[in-house]
Amino acid sequence: MIKNYFNKLSTLQAIEYVLLIVLAFVIPISWQLASKITTLLVLMIPIRMIAERNKRNNTTGNKKLFFIFTVTYLLYGISMLYTSNITEGWQNMEKKLSFIIFPLFFLLSDLSYLSSKHTKTIFYSFMAGLLSFIAGNLGWGLFDYIVLEAPLQRLLGWEITKIHPIHHTYIAMYCCFGIAYCFIELFENKSKSIFCTAFLVATTITSTLFVVLVESRAGILCMILLYALLFVWLFLVKKQRRTTIMAGCSLVALVVMFFILFPSGWQRIVKTQQTLSSNTEDIRITLLRAGIDVATENWIVGAGIGDRNDVLVKHYEKNNLPCGDLNSHNQFIDTTISIGILGLLSLLTYFIVPIVLSIKNKQWNFAFLLFLFMIAFNSVFEAVFESQTGILFFNFIFCMFFFSAFVQKQDKVQ
Repeated sequence: MIKNYFNKLSTLQAIEYVLLIVLAFVIPISWQLASKITTLLVLMIPIRMIAERNKRNNTTGNKKLFFIFTVTYLLYGISMLYTSNITEGWQNMEKKLSFIIFPLFFLLSDLSYLSSKHTKTIFYSFMAGLLSFIAGNLGWGLFDYIVLEAPLQRLLGWEITKIHPIHHTYIAMYCCFGIAYCFIELFENKSKSIFCTAFLVATTITSTLFVVLVESRAGILCMILLYALLFVWLFLVKKQRRTTIMAGCSLVALVVMFFILFPSGWQRIVKTQQTLSSNTEDIRITLLRAGIDVATENWIVGAGIGDRNDVLVKHYEKNNLPCGDLNSHNQFIDTTISIGILGLLSLLTYFIVPIVLSIKNKQWNFAFLLFLFMIAFNSVFEAVFESQTGILFFNFIFCMFFFSAFVQKQDKVQ
């Protein structure tokens, strides 16, 4: 069966395809390893361009639109001309390389060999990596808890990701994406095998549990909203009303059970609501207010990629705010502080262009739309593009979705 995915591919195409599969697998596990594989993908661009220079690119669609998604990085580069903190600026430029690497890879590479089944395999590989990450950390945590009699806290928050520590917001994002993609696959892919169904169900359930365990407030709220949208889609679009009711009841029972066993995740949300209702201001609200003030002062061209945090810290100190050296915890504000209104608009193109094309083509990739919703939602509570765990994940998955939805030749393979 594996041969069916490679029998029409050249040697270089097969190597590139394997790299895409492996990259998808390791992104939820280790951004350091993912960065190394990304480097290999970049090296494949000139190698294939030289070796296959006489070959015609048969990919159809809106491939040139990938150039639009390089603008964000170019604006960050321009801001290096007026930023003061050069060292910090170059570190951030290096960190944000994915914003130009992946759009250029999909723009310059001949990926016409990728069919729908090929791209689906890449997404499934990400899910396999996610499930491996969850299973490994859960297994180690349960061993410590049961055998070594570690406290229950070993299974919660930062402690649960001991194999490769990841900030809870980002692993919650990975899990939310896993939930959305696997849920849609369960009810949209009619040709899946029993093994495939079991894999999708296992990934959905374990991802739901892990969002609760990592205790990310934004992650839990995002998961609840995603499930609400998924059930609306299943009820109204797929018209599987009986299935929706049964699945909904099962999910409610499952989530309630998770929160009973691990109540601290829900308690964090309740505590946040109580804080917002009291006279005590949540630190994120303080950061939001400060970020808006600084963004307003620098909205034209921004403070520069190297000075974005420096201007925030100065604002904190000037107004006696207990924020230390924290960033704004809002990606839209953070981008505006860095590169101004043009930077914010360039960032918004990632969300606007796919929606416009979907309306124009009258074709809706619901998994893609939920991915965009999930990123936008978390960007309100976290500067998700200020960490490699967020940058690599977003750019790779976004470009894969964009290629699949608007560039790739469509076929009937499920």
